[in-house]
Amino acid sequence: MESGTANRGNGVPENLKQQLAIAVRSIQWSYGIFWSISPSQPGMLEWGDGYYNGDIKTRKTVQAVEFNADELGLQRSEQLRELYESLSAGESSGQIRRPSAALSPEDLTDTEWYYLVCMSFHFDIGQG
Repeated sequence: MESGTANRGNGVPENLKQQLAIAVRSIQWSYGIFWSISPSQPGMLEWGDGYYNGDIKTRKTVQAVEFNADELGLQRSEQLRELYESLSAGESSGQIRRPSAALSPEDLTDTEWYYLVCMSFHFDIGQG
């Protein structure tokens, strides 16, 4: 790792989402995903982080604030992560709890759904 580059303790750089955002926007992709080695299952790849830059069906915000494209993408990526965590927690506890301005599954485009579902993927050595 480069000196001066902080990480989250799992080998993922702190500024990874910003780096993904720059890369994804520069080549006009809908999203970018960083897969990392699982700390709990060595040899397994799992979701490290991601940045969503695709179409948005429904915008939900807490405040009525105008966002530039960078902020909008970062906000949407975070909202999708929160929805995934909410749905995952609800699956194990039977209760689905969402923040006040959270997305609902019906708010998502097909691309947003795929991005969200990717958060649950794990890849073993030699798979895919």
